[in-house]
Amino acid sequence: MRSNAVKSKILKGQVAWGTWITSGNYYITRALLSLGFDWLTVDMEHAAVDWSDVARLVGAIADNNVVPFIRVPEGTPFYLKRALDTGAFGIIVPRVETPEVAQQIVRGTRFPPDGNRSAGGALHFLHFAATLEEYLARANQEIMVVLQIESPRGVQNCAAIASVAGFDALLVGPLDLETRLRAESPAGDVSHAFAEHVRKVIGAGERFGRITGIHARSPEEARFWAEQGMRLIAVGTDIGMLTERAREYVAALSGATPGRES
Repeated sequence: MRSNAVKSKILKGQVAWGTWITSGNYYITRALLSLGFDWLTVDMEHAAVDWSDVARLVGAIADNNVVPFIRVPEGTPFYLKRALDTGAFGIIVPRVETPEVAQQIVRGTRFPPDGNRSAGGALHFLHFAATLEEYLARANQEIMVVLQIESPRGVQNCAAIASVAGFDALLVGPLDLETRLRAESPAGDVSHAFAEHVRKVIGAGERFGRITGIHARSPEEARFWAEQGMRLIAVGTDIGMLTERAREYVAALSGATPGRES
C-alpha cells in the first residue's frame, strides 16, 4: 500500500509545497502535475466542482505520484466521507474554531475504533494501490487531517484545538483571517495583527507537536512562513498562476502591434 509522501516529508522536518486547484479543470491539473509540487488540493469550498470532477482530479493527481488533498465545504460527516471515498490522501476542513468541532472532524475521518467513518467505496483503496482490507487497516495512519484556522476566534482557541488527538496539521487561511481582523478593527494595522495571529498558531503547534502551515499568496510569503517553522505550505492557485502569467504576456505585448492603441 502506498504511503502518504507528504506526511512522511513533514514528519522529517521538511517543507511540503502545494497549490490549490480552483478551476476544476482536468487539463490544467495535469499540466501542474509534472512541475514538482508535493501536493495539490482540489477546492470544493469555493470552486464550482461536482463529485465526478473531484473523483477524476483526485485520480489523476494520485496516478502521477503527487499527493491529492480535498478541501471540503464543511466538516460534516457527509462531506468527509464522500471526499475520502474519492481516494484523497488528505482532507482540509475550513473554519475550525473550537476543539469540539475538531474532535468531530477527527472521528468522521477515522475508521473504528478511532472514529465513526463508514466503510465503503472502491476508489480509495485503488488510489493507494491496496486491497480493501489493506486500506481499512492502514487508512487511519496514512490519511492526513488538516484543520484550517481562519478567524480570530479560531486563533484564540488554537491551543485547545491543537491539543485534540488524531489530526495532523493546522493550516492558516490568510484571506479569511485578514478579512475578519479588518472587520473587527477597520482602523488598525491589519498586517501586524495578522502576523501576530499566525505566530500564535505556530506557537500552539510547537507546544502540542502539531505541524503548521499556511495557504500563501506568493512565493515570498511562502518562504517567509517556512522560515518561521511552517511545513505544510500551499502557494497560490491554478487560476491565479494562469492569470498572472497571462497578464505578463499582455503587458509585454501592449503597444507592440502596429496600429494598436496602448
